[in-house]
Amino acid sequence: DGVEYTLYALHELVHKRGRQDVSLVLMGDGDSAPALHRLAHQLELDDYVNFTGWTENKDVLRYLASSDVGLSPDPQNGLNEYCTMIKTMEYMAMGKPVVAFDLAETRYSAQDGALYATPNVIEDFADKIEILLDNEELRLAMGALGRKRIEDELNWDRSVKNLLLAYETLFPADLEPQVSDPVPHLITSG
Repeated sequence: DGVEYTLYALHELVHKRGRQDVSLVLMGDGDSAPALHRLAHQLELDDYVNFTGWTENKDVLRYLASSDVGLSPDPQNGLNEYCTMIKTMEYMAMGKPVVAFDLAETRYSAQDGALYATPNVIEDFADKIEILLDNEELRLAMGALGRKRIEDELNWDRSVKNLLLAYETLFPADLEPQVSDPVPHLITSG
């Protein structure tokens, strides 16, 4: 899912542009974790990256709340171009601006809540991160736009209607849709 792009962008910011005011939190675990740890070490980023491993929901919320920018480094390919990235939705729900590669679905989802880098171009991804790091007013405005989009356009009430309409179109005789309360939320704090 392109996590290595975040490490290369961080390397660009720290070692090529001389920024010492950045750090990166990478949440999650999986088959690629050992390779990402090695890459961070090879890029001399040990002091700038926190690998959390598997992270409980309450801790995910804490990390997101304390962040300035959400990174969605999913590279351009046939699948990512049309997939909604959950992390992008979570950043927006938390009122965080997003930096992402310019993918059709990400642009549809995040709209003005994100800055879009040329797909798979590390320097441009780093440029977009730097723009947001250096402009708190822009960060706050974009975060608010993303949050508003989640609340107004991408909420469960609206999504379930569109999903049921799609099912009714595909299976008109077989579907008797019923929606019950309570309506689940994208992110809840507990």
